[in-house]
Amino acid sequence: MKNYNLLFQEEFCNSQNIDETFAELCDKKGLKEGLEYLKKIGATWYDKENYEILYTIATFTKKDIDENVFQSLIERIKSQNDTKEVKIEKVNDKNVSQLIINKENISIIATPLSKLLPVSLEICPDLEDDTRVGTCFTKALTVARHLGQDNTIVTGYCYGYSDKSRFLHSFVETTLNGEEVVIDGTLNAIINKDGYYTFRHIKPLTKILNQTLQEDMEKYLYKIKEFSPEVYFVFRDEIIRDFEKNDELFDIKR
Repeated sequence: MKNYNLLFQEEFCNSQNIDETFAELCDKKGLKEGLEYLKKIGATWYDKENYEILYTIATFTKKDIDENVFQSLIERIKSQNDTKEVKIEKVNDKNVSQLIINKENISIIATPLSKLLPVSLEICPDLEDDTRVGTCFTKALTVARHLGQDNTIVTGYCYGYSDKSRFLHSFVETTLNGEEVVIDGTLNAIINKDGYYTFRHIKPLTKILNQTLQEDMEKYLYKIKEFSPEVYFVFRDEIIRDFEKNDELFDIKR
C-alpha cells in the first residue's frame, strides 16, 4: 500500500500543490515571483503557455461553455509569441467543430470525443463535465475496450507548469482517417498525436495493445475480485508473469 500511495497518490498531490502555488503567486504577485518559487524548488523549465492550451481544450470540450472565459483563453493563446493562427472549424461534412492551434513548429487539432462519437457519452456519461477529472485510468480502459478498432493504451508522465509537477496519466492512441491521434478521456478530446505529445510533454512508460488487454481480461482479470487499471497499466508484464506461474488458480490448462 505504501508503494501504491507513493506512485499513484503522493506524487499527484505534490505536483498539484506545486502548480496551484505557482498559479497563485503569478496571480497575486506576478510572474517573477512565480518563477522564483519554481527556481527555489529546483525546476529546470516552466511552460505556462502549453498549460494554457491544455486549459483551453478542456474548456472547449465541455457541454456548458462560458463563452467569455473561452474567448479570453483564445486571446491568450493568440498572444503567445509562436502562435500563427487559432481557429474553430467544422470537421469535414460533420456538424462537429474542432479547435485548431497553429504554432510555428507544431499544430494542435482537438475535437470533442463526445461530439464526434456520440455513443461515447452512453459509455462515459461524465465526458462533458468536471467530474471526468482524475479518471484517466478508467477512461483509457473503457475507450480501449469500446473503440471498435485497433488501439493502444499508453501510460506515462505528463507535466504541469514545470518539470517539478508531473502526473502519471493514461490515454489511448489509434488511427482515424489515416492520422495518428490520441483519445484523452479526461479532456473529452481526440487530438493529433504529435500535437498532444508536444503540449503535454508526454513521456511514455508502458504501452498495451487493446487485443492484449482483452486477452488478459478473459484469461485472468475477470477472475479476480479487485482490478486496478492503473496498477495493471504500469506493471502489466510483471503481473501477467506471476499469473502465468499460477495458471491452475485460474483453471487454465496448458
